[in-house]
Amino acid sequence: MTLPVYPGRNLLPGLTYNSTWTPTFVNLPTATTASGADIDIAIAEYPLHDFELNYQFLRDGLNAQFLAGEGLEFRTMMGFLLQIGGTVGRFLFKNPDDYKVSQNSIGTGDSATTVFTLTRFFGANGYGASEPVGQVNLGEGFNVYLDGSATPVNPSLYSVSTANPVANTITFATAPASGYNIAVDMSYFYYCKLANNNNTMKKFMNRLWSMEKVSLHSCRPDA
Repeated sequence: MTLPVYPGRNLLPGLTYNSTWTPTFVNLPTATTASGADIDIAIAEYPLHDFELNYQFLRDGLNAQFLAGEGLEFRTMMGFLLQIGGTVGRFLFKNPDDYKVSQNSIGTGDSATTVFTLTRFFGANGYGASEPVGQVNLGEGFNVYLDGSATPVNPSLYSVSTANPVANTITFATAPASGYNIAVDMSYFYYCKLANNNNTMKKFMNRLWSMEKVSLHSCRPDA
């Protein structure tokens, strides 16, 4: 599946640092027993992620800039919004704070399983969790390691599928041996949609616009 990539800071340098990242867990409302104990039930294994991005400026370049392809942030963002079509469109988002892992464990071999879902672990100091990545960015390199080896597995011995967002897989020609840890180096995107159908830009000077908030919402597989 070929999906558009949300324009990054290299194309939209007016992005400010008062952005937000909110993981939201899908749990049933808390129920309370007669004894006063709380009962909490999760109905989804992984959270959804919401991002809010703010742009201090989006330039609509002068003639010289148009010719050089510079200062076109306003047209880039407006073009992206028109292309996506509100909440119905899907795209890939490179979260600048979570887009790459090294020697990241994705599973353990059992001498039978050949297909593994590509996940990333996020956390530190004994805290963290693994989640399936939205889509692997194969353009930035991908390596596989078995049983703690520092030498990557020959790429001819496995294949990577990015056909299904949030369900990317690696398939080995031969099942990894029982007990072998499977680790990867990879870059990845979040699979997202716009959270709203209306996204407002404000013109505050000639050829200068701002955008106080763009809300992105991560999506489930096949959604």
